[in-house]
Amino acid sequence: MPSRRSHPYGRSADDVRRSRLRRGRTRRLRITQLVVFSALAIVLIGIGAYAIGELRSPATDPGQIAEKNFGAVAPEVTCPEPGAVPAAPEDVTVTVLNGTGTSGLAGRTTEELAERGYGTGDAGNTRNASGAAVIVHGPEGYLAAQSVLAQVGEGQLRLDDREGTEVDLLLGDGYDGLVEPEVAAETLATEVAVPEGC
Repeated sequence: MPSRRSHPYGRSADDVRRSRLRRGRTRRLRITQLVVFSALAIVLIGIGAYAIGELRSPATDPGQIAEKNFGAVAPEVTCPEPGAVPAAPEDVTVTVLNGTGTSGLAGRTTEELAERGYGTGDAGNTRNASGAAVIVHGPEGYLAAQSVLAQVGEGQLRLDDREGTEVDLLLGDGYDGLVEPEVAAETLATEVAVPEGC
């Protein structure tokens, strides 16, 4: 039986060779990992530097800060013509939503608005009402919203991104009915306030 060559410290030459090979593979693996992680770090640093540079880039016109938009762009109201008055009732469609504990309030208000010439949607309920009334309109519905506001007398306008001129009337706990027809008619003939941003 052939004898195995012995290492001075009790291990064979084969054991020593295998041990050296394992150490070599481990060293190469660590070097590869180091190179990969270093490359990723350089890429991330580059991306971060580019992003910071973009945010700090000067505006086209000196002295102005360039606007940076993050996420969805907020809708902007379509500005009315100078001297514009609220839309005529026959040109407005309104959906009344009840945000109070008074049963049937949206239905009764819908009927009253229909009697005054408004187109109406199906009455319903809402949890988004506040104050006396909230009138929700899209960018093109500012004059329609002013028309409905003339009927309720008190309320706030809320802009969303709906298309067209239809509006929602959200009745809150402070709502106590439509104003008198004569008062509403006078308001409908009065020039509207210019919305913010116009």
